[in-house]
Amino acid sequence: MTVGKTEEPTISRITIRTTGDNQTLEQITKQLNKLIEVLKVRELKPENTIKRELALIKVHAPDEKTKSEIIQYTNIFRGHIVDVTPKTLTVEITGEPTKIGSFTKLLKPFGIKETAKTGVTAL
Repeated sequence: MTVGKTEEPTISRITIRTTGDNQTLEQITKQLNKLIEVLKVRELKPENTIKRELALIKVHAPDEKTKSEIIQYTNIFRGHIVDVTPKTLTVEITGEPTKIGSFTKLLKPFGIKETAKTGVTAL
């Protein structure tokens, strides 16, 4: 679940990512519509939806060779190095959840020290 401001300052958009059959999705929709604060519930169809997630990943990088490899992967995935210490690099990456997952798998052998994700947001 993610929450963010919209173009209307008094309204926030909540994106809930879930799976289930039609009955489950209908039940979720009914429960959300019961809430007074909810203005509208809309199911986003995968074929018409843009999904993005942001991840910050702190990776063990004890030497220049390791740092160089991590930077190369980061550039390929169009990420950014947002922090450097003598023993770690912190990478910011955005994209489809599958992209974040693929990038994370590439970094695992280096030793991921910490990860923070925003969750998926969509339009």
